[in-house]
Amino acid sequence: MSVTELASKLYDACLSNFPSDHLFYQQDLLGLGIVPKNDLPLLLQCTQSLVDQKLFRLLAGKNDRLAWKLISREDADKLQNLSPDESLVYNVIHSTGRSGIWVRAIQTRTNLHKSILDRCLKSLEGKNYIKSVHNVKFPSRKMYMLAGLAPSEDVTGGAWFTDGVLDANFINSVAGYIEYTVSRKSWYEVPSADGPGKKRLKTGAGSVAVKQELGERQYLPFPAGYQGYPTASMITAAVNESGITPVRLGEESIVQLLQMLCFDNKLIALSNGEVYKSVKHPEAVKAAQARKPGGEDADEVDYLVKNGMTEAPCGQCPVFRLCAPGGAVSPETCEYFDPWLEKALGF
Repeated sequence: MSVTELASKLYDACLSNFPSDHLFYQQDLLGLGIVPKNDLPLLLQCTQSLVDQKLFRLLAGKNDRLAWKLISREDADKLQNLSPDESLVYNVIHSTGRSGIWVRAIQTRTNLHKSILDRCLKSLEGKNYIKSVHNVKFPSRKMYMLAGLAPSEDVTGGAWFTDGVLDANFINSVAGYIEYTVSRKSWYEVPSADGPGKKRLKTGAGSVAVKQELGERQYLPFPAGYQGYPTASMITAAVNESGITPVRLGEESIVQLLQMLCFDNKLIALSNGEVYKSVKHPEAVKAAQARKPGGEDADEVDYLVKNGMTEAPCGQCPVFRLCAPGGAVSPETCEYFDPWLEKALGF
C-alpha cells in the first residue's frame, strides 16, 4: 500500500473515531492500528502527506509536542486553491471560530506587511471564504470571520441589537409584556367592597332602565409561601408563544430583561432569582404603560421619583446662593414651597 493510500485510510479512521476538534498526538494515530508495526517514520510520511493535501494542520501541542488537527475536505479544497499567504490568513481567521478577529490581530499573528494582508483579505472575501463583521463592543474595529459561521452574541450583542444598534423599542415592548405577565401571577383580584354599582339610563320610550356596573377592580398580593410566581423559563416560554417577537428568544436574553426590570423597581427577584414578582398589580401596570411619554402624567411621575434634594424647590432654585433669611430672596417669601407641598405631599 502506498503512502498516499495509507494516509487516506488514516484520515478516514481519525474522522470516524474522534471529534473534529480533537488534537492528535503520535500515540493517538498509532493506536488506530492503521500504520503497520507502529512504524514511526512511515507515520510521519503519512501525516506529512495529509499536511501537504491540507487535510491535517500541524500544531504545537502540550510541552511543545508535535500534534495535528483534522481539516474537513471542504476546507481542504479551499486551502489548496490559496496562496501561502492567503492560506496563513485563512487559518488564523478559522482558529477564532464565531468570535472573529480584529484585522490588527491578524497582522500580529501572521507578521505580514499591511499591503500583503489587505490583498489577502480582499481575495478571501471575494471568494466568499471570509466576511467582515460589526462588533458591538468594538464598533471602530474591522473584524473578520469565516463566511459560513454566524457571529456569537458577544459580537452581535444578542437579540437586543439590530445591525449593531440597540433596539430600544423592541426592548421596551418585550419588557412591558414581561412585567404585565408577571403581575398577573403576582396579584389576585378581589371583589369591590362597594359591590356592583347602578347607572340610570333613559330609553327611547322615555322610561328609565337600570344598568348594573361592576365595582372597580381591586387586587391583593398573594400571601407568604405562595408557590405560583413564574420562573425565568416560564416567562421565556410565554414571550416566545405570545408572537410579540419575530425571533425566538433564549432564556439568557430574557434574564437580561428581568434583571433590568428589577433594577427599575418593577419586578422583585425571589428565592435567589429563581422566581419573580411584580411590584404593581395588573391594572396599575396597564395604566403606567398607557401613559404617553411627555404627557402630564409622565411629567408628574418623573417629578415625584426624583431624589430628596432635587425634589425640594431649593435643590432646583437658580438663585439658591442668594437666598438668606431677611434678604431679597428668603425662605419666608419663597413662592415655590406652598405649591410644592400641596402637589407633592398633599398638604
